[in-house]
Amino acid sequence: MTIELEDFLYELKNYTEQTHIFKDAYERLTPTEREKVSAIAPFDGPMPDEAHQKAVEWLRQMQKNTE
Repeated sequence: MTIELEDFLYELKNYTEQTHIFKDAYERLTPTEREKVSAIAPFDGPMPDEAHQKAVEWLRQMQKNTE
């Protein structure tokens, strides 16, 4: 594995940890607050809970396929 790929995996792990923190903060919002956050978001991408799931799956697949 190259240094660049090791660095990428390291940063992906950090990103996954950060999305977990972000997901937790999002989950503490009331349903009304979640709707507001979703409506104001400047993109049509996934909300923090779904983004975290995708990051975790990406990390798992990267680790599995780079062993």
